[in-house]
Amino acid sequence: MITIYTLDGDRLVSHIAQAGDPAPDNAVWIDLLNPTHEEDVQTESWTKASIPTKEDMIEIEESSRFYADNGSQYLTASILHSTENKHHSIAPITFILTGPMLVTVRYSEPKAFALYISRVSKAGNGLINVKCSGVTILLGIIEAVTDRIADILEGVAGDIDHNSFAIFRRSEKDRPMTTKNFRDSLTRIGGQGAFLSKIRESIAGVSRLLVYMTAITDQNTYKKETRAWIKSLERDTQSLSTYVDFLSNKITFLLDTVVGLISIEQNAIIKIFSVAAVAFMPPTLVASIYGMNFHFMPELDKVWGYPMALGVMIASAVIPLLIFKKKGWL
Repeated sequence: MITIYTLDGDRLVSHIAQAGDPAPDNAVWIDLLNPTHEEDVQTESWTKASIPTKEDMIEIEESSRFYADNGSQYLTASILHSTENKHHSIAPITFILTGPMLVTVRYSEPKAFALYISRVSKAGNGLINVKCSGVTILLGIIEAVTDRIADILEGVAGDIDHNSFAIFRRSEKDRPMTTKNFRDSLTRIGGQGAFLSKIRESIAGVSRLLVYMTAITDQNTYKKETRAWIKSLERDTQSLSTYVDFLSNKITFLLDTVVGLISIEQNAIIKIFSVAAVAFMPPTLVASIYGMNFHFMPELDKVWGYPMALGVMIASAVIPLLIFKKKGWL
């Protein structure tokens, strides 16, 4: 699908391009969402810029994601997005600056794009003016992406705090954590750690894109406000990267804590079995002695023989337990 955005005062107006349409007038942004081969060819005829395929965008090396070709600047970054099953993933999006126009090629639908389009479609949005260009739109999209990542990180931080509370703030009235509780905690914390790695990768891609933007804006005499905007976005991505590192450290700490608690619970169980084995050893010894089939065993003929044997077995079990308790081993 090809969506063309044109300037209308201080907002963008969109319309869907059809096959065979002529080159759009006053277009500042052409958005290709899951384009077909025919749509790629049609866009290339309008912009004179080569449109990369999905395979090209995926296979491109990290060091070759930013380049110039035939007067156009190509920038590819991995952007976080939600999949159909509500999981988060990352997918490459290519931004092509060709003259005053921006062309985006994407095979995913990040929420940041929808939020940006919703905002710039309204009058008085503060982002669009009559001098708007492809660079302005590109930086606006990147700003929406960083804002979206910041919102997601707030949710992740809340989930981490919830898990931390469940682990460290258990009162004496709460039931001890079971194997299922430990398994669920490890699954949740591990999932959050994997999610943070995707966020870190997305932030790194955006950060590299901004570094390249700084280079091309220095070469081409862009307005001072544009360069200042890029610097501001670089600081934002740096702050997000630092915050992701902080959350990753908390994730690592929680994982170590849960693993430590599991070890403590395992040691406690082994301790119980060990104490039980030691406690039953003396009674077993006494019972074994009186279970021997000797003809001469005086206690067998006495009335008090059986109670005495029981008493010796009980005492031999209780006395070691009392000694263990006094020494603090229990």
